[in-house]
Amino acid sequence: MVTNRYPLQQFRHLVCRVGQKSLVPRTRHWVGNDGIYPYYHEAIPRKEDPLYLNLSWKRKDDAPVENVGLFRMSIEALLSRGFIRAEGKDKARLRICHMEDDLIYIQAKSGEPALAIGTLSEL
Repeated sequence: MVTNRYPLQQFRHLVCRVGQKSLVPRTRHWVGNDGIYPYYHEAIPRKEDPLYLNLSWKRKDDAPVENVGLFRMSIEALLSRGFIRAEGKDKARLRICHMEDDLIYIQAKSGEPALAIGTLSEL
């Protein structure tokens, strides 16, 4: 059984894992793909706070899709901590990236602070 260490407990008010998909009202589904870019981003309406995101990732174009997890994200809290950035007054830019340490992070842009939320399974 794999234990999910990320996100760390002290960041639970920003982002946390959700156990049962059936209890989630509205979910976005994203699939990142290192074969294209090691990050995925989209402008999210701030009224979708909290955001529920079912995140998967591919290591390359022809690799199988790996589930990272289902997350509940506080858009306003992530904005206030600088992990995502405002885009106009009604949207926020959420950027998820897969870094060299094989962790999946929320990060406003390259070189900025990043929040680890998950990892890909060992292959």
